[in-house]
Amino acid sequence: MDRLDIILSVLNDRITNWEGASRQAIEAETTFKSYEASIQKAHMDAGASAAKAQTETRSTTEWAKRYREVAEANLEVELTKKLINLAQLTFDAERTKQANQRGIV
Repeated sequence: MDRLDIILSVLNDRITNWEGASRQAIEAETTFKSYEASIQKAHMDAGASAAKAQTETRSTTEWAKRYREVAEANLEVELTKKLINLAQLTFDAERTKQANQRGIV
């Protein structure tokens, strides 16, 4: 297996990781939005205004924990995208290097 094959294998793994991270981010965001809506609705059903319900919901540690989970999941997706880009750049550099060594530019 030459260096280009290794780089392509790494790139393939990173794309697979990106897909998994993206699915986790979607799940985290969906769960968070459902949680937030249900808590706000409960506050409003108890007589709070929409603004007060939102404030009361977002002031809890549970809301902060769930929001952080969404943010961290999104960060993982972005990090994986950067790693994919790095592998693409590495592939391009190696391909150019090999072409130069063959005298084909």
